[in-house]
Amino acid sequence: AAAVQDNPPPPKIQTGGAATQGEGESTGTMMTTKARPGLERQPSVKKRGKGSDEAQKPRILLVDDDNTLRLLVKSRLEKDQACVVTAAGDGLEALGKFEESRPDIVISDVFMPKMDGFELCRRIRKIDTSVPIVMLTSMNDVKDRINGLDAGADDYIVKPFAPKELEARVRSLLRRRGAITDSAKESSDGGGARPKGFSSPAIAKHVSGGDG
Repeated sequence: AAAVQDNPPPPKIQTGGAATQGEGESTGTMMTTKARPGLERQPSVKKRGKGSDEAQKPRILLVDDDNTLRLLVKSRLEKDQACVVTAAGDGLEALGKFEESRPDIVISDVFMPKMDGFELCRRIRKIDTSVPIVMLTSMNDVKDRINGLDAGADDYIVKPFAPKELEARVRSLLRRRGAITDSAKESSDGGGARPKGFSSPAIAKHVSGGDG
Protein backbone atom coordinates (compact mmCIF):
# COMPACT_ATOMS: atom_id res chain seq x y z
CA ALA A 1 0.00 0.00 0.00
CA ALA A 2 1.13 3.45 -0.72
CA ALA A 3 2.49 5.25 2.30
CA VAL A 4 0.40 8.15 3.46
CA GLN A 5 2.50 11.25 3.54
CA ASP A 6 1.99 14.03 6.09
CA ASN A 7 0.95 17.40 4.82
CA PRO A 8 4.06 19.09 3.50
CA PRO A 9 5.17 22.25 5.32
CA PRO A 10 4.32 25.54 3.59
CA PRO A 11 7.03 26.75 1.29
CA LYS A 12 9.43 29.28 2.78
CA ILE A 13 9.38 32.71 1.24
CA GLN A 14 12.83 33.80 0.27
CA THR A 15 13.65 37.46 0.49
CA GLY A 16 16.13 38.77 -1.91
CA GLY A 17 18.91 40.62 -0.16
CA ALA A 18 18.85 42.50 3.07
CA ALA A 19 15.71 44.47 3.53
CA THR A 20 15.47 47.68 5.44
CA GLN A 21 12.81 48.12 8.09
CA GLY A 22 9.76 49.77 6.75
CA GLU A 23 6.07 49.45 6.25
CA GLY A 24 5.31 45.85 5.18
CA GLU A 25 9.00 45.03 4.60
CA SER A 26 10.77 41.88 5.77
CA THR A 27 13.70 41.78 8.13
CA GLY A 28 14.85 38.18 7.92
CA THR A 29 12.03 36.17 9.43
CA MET A 30 10.31 39.08 11.25
CA MET A 31 7.79 41.53 9.82
CA THR A 32 7.65 45.00 11.23
CA THR A 33 5.08 47.60 10.43
CA LYS A 34 5.41 51.27 11.17
CA ALA A 35 2.41 53.27 12.22
CA ARG A 36 0.97 55.28 9.43
CA PRO A 37 1.83 58.93 9.41
CA GLY A 38 -0.73 61.07 11.17
CA LEU A 39 -2.12 58.24 13.27
CA GLU A 40 0.19 58.73 16.24
CA ARG A 41 -1.65 59.90 19.33
CA GLN A 42 -0.82 63.48 20.02
CA PRO A 43 -0.75 64.81 23.60
CA SER A 44 -3.74 66.97 24.38
CA VAL A 45 -3.02 70.61 25.07
CA LYS A 46 -5.53 72.58 27.08
CA LYS A 47 -5.77 76.13 25.86
CA ARG A 48 -6.64 78.92 28.24
CA GLY A 49 -8.87 81.64 26.96
CA LYS A 50 -7.31 85.07 27.09
CA GLY A 51 -10.61 86.73 27.92
CA SER A 52 -11.62 84.43 30.76
CA ASP A 53 -13.83 85.83 33.52
CA GLU A 54 -11.15 85.09 36.10
CA ALA A 55 -8.61 87.29 34.34
CA GLN A 56 -11.07 90.19 34.17
CA LYS A 57 -11.87 90.25 37.91
CA PRO A 58 -10.08 92.60 40.31
CA ARG A 59 -7.46 90.90 42.47
CA ILE A 60 -7.26 91.38 46.24
CA LEU A 61 -4.57 90.19 48.64
CA LEU A 62 -6.09 89.53 52.09
CA VAL A 63 -3.68 89.11 55.01
CA ASP A 64 -4.79 88.08 58.51
CA ASP A 65 -3.67 85.41 60.96
CA ASP A 66 -7.27 84.94 62.16
CA ASN A 67 -8.38 82.04 59.97
CA THR A 68 -12.10 82.49 60.70
CA LEU A 69 -12.08 86.18 59.86
CA ARG A 70 -9.94 85.58 56.78
CA LEU A 71 -12.35 83.00 55.38
CA LEU A 72 -15.38 85.19 56.12
CA VAL A 73 -13.96 88.28 54.41
CA LYS A 74 -12.64 86.23 51.48
CA SER A 75 -16.05 84.65 50.93
CA ARG A 76 -17.91 87.96 51.00
CA LEU A 77 -15.52 89.74 48.65
CA GLU A 78 -15.57 86.88 46.15
CA LYS A 79 -19.34 86.44 46.26
CA ASP A 80 -20.65 90.00 46.66
CA GLN A 81 -17.90 91.99 44.93
CA ALA A 82 -16.87 89.39 42.30
CA CYS A 83 -13.18 89.68 43.19
CA VAL A 84 -10.40 87.12 43.10
CA VAL A 85 -9.01 86.96 46.65
CA THR A 86 -5.61 85.55 47.51
CA ALA A 87 -5.26 84.89 51.25
CA ALA A 88 -2.19 84.78 53.48
CA GLY A 89 -1.80 84.09 57.19
CA ASP A 90 1.27 86.21 57.94
CA GLY A 91 3.24 89.11 56.53
CA LEU A 92 6.08 87.04 55.12
CA GLU A 93 3.74 84.77 53.19
CA ALA A 94 1.81 87.80 52.00
CA LEU A 95 4.94 89.47 50.62
CA GLY A 96 5.69 86.44 48.47
CA LYS A 97 2.11 86.24 47.22
CA PHE A 98 2.10 89.94 46.45
CA GLU A 99 5.09 89.56 44.15
CA GLU A 100 3.43 86.58 42.44
CA SER A 101 -0.10 87.95 41.93
CA ARG A 102 0.40 91.74 41.87
CA PRO A 103 -3.05 92.47 43.34
CA ASP A 104 -5.14 95.57 42.81
CA ILE A 105 -5.76 96.05 46.56
CA VAL A 106 -4.06 94.80 49.72
CA ILE A 107 -6.07 94.35 52.94
CA SER A 108 -3.83 93.56 55.90
CA ASP A 109 -4.00 93.01 59.64
CA VAL A 110 -1.29 94.59 61.82
CA PHE A 111 -0.35 92.08 64.51
CA MET A 112 0.77 88.92 62.70
CA PRO A 113 3.58 86.35 63.07
CA LYS A 114 6.86 86.54 61.12
CA MET A 115 6.17 90.07 59.79
CA ASP A 116 3.63 92.60 61.07
CA GLY A 117 1.35 94.68 58.90
CA PHE A 118 3.40 97.87 59.21
CA GLU A 119 6.55 96.19 57.95
CA LEU A 120 4.60 94.44 55.20
CA CYS A 121 3.24 97.81 54.11
CA ARG A 122 6.73 99.31 53.95
CA ARG A 123 8.05 96.34 51.95
CA ILE A 124 5.18 96.54 49.47
CA ARG A 125 5.77 100.26 48.98
CA LYS A 126 9.32 99.48 47.87
CA ILE A 127 7.85 97.26 45.12
CA ASP A 128 4.71 99.18 44.18
CA THR A 129 4.06 102.78 45.19
CA SER A 130 0.48 102.99 43.91
CA VAL A 131 -1.38 99.84 45.00
CA PRO A 132 -4.02 100.74 47.64
CA ILE A 133 -3.37 99.24 51.09
CA VAL A 134 -6.05 98.96 53.77
CA MET A 135 -5.03 98.26 57.37
CA LEU A 136 -7.62 96.07 59.10
CA THR A 137 -6.85 95.94 62.84
CA SER A 138 -8.13 96.22 66.39
CA MET A 139 -5.61 99.00 67.14
CA ASN A 140 -7.80 102.05 67.64
CA ASP A 141 -5.27 104.51 69.04
CA VAL A 142 -4.62 107.64 66.98
CA LYS A 143 -0.88 107.00 67.17
CA ASP A 144 -1.34 103.53 65.66
CA ARG A 145 -3.40 104.94 62.80
CA ILE A 146 -0.71 107.50 62.10
CA ASN A 147 1.95 104.77 62.10
CA GLY A 148 -0.07 102.79 59.58
CA LEU A 149 -0.59 105.76 57.28
CA ASP A 150 3.07 106.75 57.57
CA ALA A 151 4.08 103.20 56.64
CA GLY A 152 2.22 103.65 53.35
CA ALA A 153 -1.37 102.59 54.04
CA ASP A 154 -4.22 104.37 52.24
CA ASP A 155 -7.03 103.48 54.63
CA TYR A 156 -7.50 102.21 58.17
CA ILE A 157 -10.45 100.13 59.39
CA VAL A 158 -10.80 99.26 63.07
CA LYS A 159 -12.10 95.88 64.23
CA PRO A 160 -14.87 95.01 64.83
CA PHE A 161 -16.13 96.36 61.56
CA ALA A 162 -19.26 96.07 59.43
CA PRO A 163 -18.56 93.90 56.37
CA LYS A 164 -20.60 96.25 54.19
CA GLU A 165 -18.32 99.13 55.16
CA LEU A 166 -15.26 97.14 54.06
CA GLU A 167 -16.98 96.25 50.79
CA ALA A 168 -17.85 99.92 50.18
CA ARG A 169 -14.23 100.96 50.75
CA VAL A 170 -13.05 98.24 48.39
CA ARG A 171 -15.38 99.55 45.69
CA SER A 172 -14.13 103.07 46.30
CA LEU A 173 -10.49 101.99 45.97
CA LEU A 174 -11.27 100.02 42.82
CA ARG A 175 -12.83 103.13 41.30
CA ARG A 176 -9.67 105.06 42.11
CA ARG A 177 -7.51 102.36 40.56
CA GLY A 178 -9.67 102.42 37.45
CA ALA A 179 -9.30 106.19 37.18
CA ILE A 180 -5.53 105.96 37.57
CA THR A 181 -5.37 103.34 34.83
CA ASP A 182 -7.53 105.39 32.44
CA SER A 183 -5.29 108.42 32.97
CA ALA A 184 -2.21 106.33 32.27
CA LYS A 185 -3.78 104.99 29.05
CA GLU A 186 -4.69 108.47 27.82
CA SER A 187 -1.16 109.79 28.42
CA SER A 188 0.57 106.79 26.82
CA ASP A 189 1.62 106.81 23.19
CA GLY A 190 0.00 104.10 21.11
CA GLY A 191 -0.97 101.88 24.05
CA GLY A 192 2.56 101.00 25.12
CA ALA A 193 3.55 99.23 28.31
CA ARG A 194 1.76 100.67 31.32
CA PRO A 195 3.79 102.20 34.16
CA LYS A 196 4.92 99.96 36.98
CA GLY A 197 2.26 99.35 39.60
CA PHE A 198 -0.74 100.35 37.50
CA SER A 199 -3.78 98.12 37.50
CA SER A 200 -5.71 96.33 34.78
CA PRO A 201 -8.12 98.49 32.72
CA ALA A 202 -10.85 95.95 33.48
CA ILE A 203 -11.24 97.46 36.96
CA ALA A 204 -12.93 100.63 35.72
CA LYS A 205 -15.49 98.54 33.82
CA HIS A 206 -15.98 96.25 36.81
CA VAL A 207 -16.93 99.00 39.27
CA SER A 208 -18.88 101.24 36.87
CA GLY A 209 -22.64 101.30 37.09
CA GLY A 210 -24.43 101.25 40.43
CA ASP A 211 -21.50 102.53 42.48
CA GLY A 212 -21.42 106.06 41.06
